[in-house]
Parts: sequence; C-alpha cells; structure tokens
Amino acid sequence: PLFAAPTDDVRNRIDRFRELGASFKTVNDSLRGSEPQTVLIQMAARQIVNASRDLPNWFPKGSGPESGAKTKTKPLVWTQAAKFKSAQITFANQAAALQRAAQTGNGPILQGEARKLGATCKGCHDTFREPRD
Repeated sequence: PLFAAPTDDVRNRIDRFRELGASFKTVNDSLRGSEPQTVLIQMAARQIVNASRDLPNWFPKGSGPESGAKTKTKPLVWTQAAKFKSAQITFANQAAALQRAAQTGNGPILQGEARKLGATCKGCHDTFREPRD
C-alpha cells in the first residue's frame, strides 16, 4: 500500500526499537567481559548509528495515541516536535560518539560512551514515552 495504516506504523516503530535495544544490549554485554568484544561492539554501534539516522521516520503524524493503536508514545512527540527533534539529534550525536569509541577498542572509553548513550535513551523515554506497566 502507498500509505501505511497507523497500526502498521506503530508496529514498525516497536520492531525498530526492539532491534535498537538488542544492539545496545550487545554493546553492554560485550563490555562486561574481561576484554571488550570489539568487533561485536563495532557492528552493534553501526546498527545504532543507522537507527539514530532513521529514527525520525519512526514517528509519522497520526501514529500516536489518537490512532487507536496500542502505543506508549506520548503525544508530546508531535506537540513538542522541536524538543523531540533536539532529543533525536542528541541521540544521533551520542550514537556517533559510541561508534568512534568502538573504533578505538578502548574498554574504559567504550564503557563511558555506552553509559552516556544509555542516559540519552533514558532521557527521551522519561519525556516522550509512557512508563512501562
């Protein structure tokens, strides 16, 4: 179809966030060992950067709670679009910082950038996402 139904948009968004979460989990799990799993971290970081670039497309107008689809996305995503865009840019910048750190293979630097990325995610979730049940 030329236009996706709001429920399809929401389902796509959920699937993409699950993929993003899995990539971030790979980074964190790979950092827990005695030696960082650099290749895994680099691959996951690339996936996170790609997701950060595509993320603005995950929230088409009409795919919020008003669509009737089950979503945890708050209407603030659209009513405070500039604030949401700023959060997306912050996320993309931090994803890029993680990717740069992944190229170094330096565990402590990677851990620091991964923590910063996690804080960036949390900040957006706290503002733009309903709490988990």
